[in-house]
Amino acid sequence: MTIRDNLLMLLELVRIRNALIVFFGVIVSATFILTCDLTDNAEVGNVIIAGIAASLITGAGNAINDYFDSEVDKINKPKKPIPSGRIAKPDVGMISIVLFLIGIGLSKSINDYCLIIAILNSMILILYAKYSKKALLISNLTISYLVASVFLFGVLATVDNPGEIMIGDDLRIVMIMSACAFLMTFSREIIKDIEDIEGDKREYAITLPIRIGIENAKKSAIILAIGAILLSFLPFFIHLRSFNLLSYGILIVLADIIFLISLTMHPSLGQRIMVFCMVLALIAFFLGNLTSI
Repeated sequence: MTIRDNLLMLLELVRIRNALIVFFGVIVSATFILTCDLTDNAEVGNVIIAGIAASLITGAGNAINDYFDSEVDKINKPKKPIPSGRIAKPDVGMISIVLFLIGIGLSKSINDYCLIIAILNSMILILYAKYSKKALLISNLTISYLVASVFLFGVLATVDNPGEIMIGDDLRIVMIMSACAFLMTFSREIIKDIEDIEGDKREYAITLPIRIGIENAKKSAIILAIGAILLSFLPFFIHLRSFNLLSYGILIVLADIIFLISLTMHPSLGQRIMVFCMVLALIAFFLGNLTSI
């Protein structure tokens, strides 16, 4: 393999798209706190470091997940780096460990609160990778929490003491954003389990589609999606002095509509469209805040 092939394989292994989304999520959540003082270079620097750290830990989690899922992936996704033979399984384990350590090290340079979250989430990612297929719903809840925690990570990167954060409009929006991300991710994880059902059955995995059937699992995903959509409209019903509802509303409505349509598609396509919708929703929150400055 050429250097270019190895680089592309590494980017595929860490799911560079997901890592970039996580980086953006950290930046977006932090801007809600930083908009009052965009001239503090130290805080802005910490936020950028936090985004890099979160992206590296996410990439490490994706790599370690491929490490433990290599047998299942031979059935569900044979073109992935390990089952396709492009990289050896032990090498993936080493790459994951290095990325975890760098991500945790960068988090330590920000503050103790980011360090705690980095260590906790790294441990959760490793446990998830090893045991996720054997724990009904726990795996889905775990990933949903990890996605939602990205926004908490971004907020904590802006302060030395969490007590400095005031419960105001900015924090309420971040909480809504986190809740929407949690439910949207939960819905998508169920759709992914539907997509992987054949390989999961052969490995005696315990997932929601296997336990209650594909149709009932899809109904559960729809209910969660509706919950996320309803939460996304909360900014219109609470008094917000520094949030542009017009900029936010145009994009969030579009994201909600596409998200619902994605639930009617084949799982392999639908779960990818869901990622696009989540990014679109993130941009909606970002523009709602940015255009209010």
